Amino acid sequence: MQSERGRAAAEIGKSICVAAVITLAAVLVLALFVKLFSLGTTAVTAVNQVIKTLAVFAGCLLCLRPGKCLLKGAAAGLGTVVVTYFLFAIVAGEISFGWSNVLDWLFGVAIGAVSGIVAGFVRK
Repeated sequence: MQSERGRAAAEIGKSICVAAVITLAAVLVLALFVKLFSLGTTAVTAVNQVIKTLAVFAGCLLCLRPGKCLLKGAAAGLGTVVVTYFLFAIVAGEISFGWSNVLDWLFGVAIGAVSGIVAGFVRK
């Protein structure tokens, strides 16, 4: 029988995986639209944030069970942002770090926390 902590870690891990897959798929579709319609960089940045938000929300909604949803959601949001950062860094072939990354991680924590709370209420 799994401990409570092990179950929570499994839920967070599943949520991160689901959100990362959704983010990768959506960014590929976004890249196709950018190529076809030559969108500006401001539009791409905004849409990228929306993609991350929806991906974290979907991961939390699909994978988190009620109980400490705020903490599990925040961890899932942070984990998703970190995992997708490194996945895209691997694709780009370089790692660049700046204050925008820190803000992105804080944004991931906040969105994850809110998504976790919503998932806890929906799945009750």
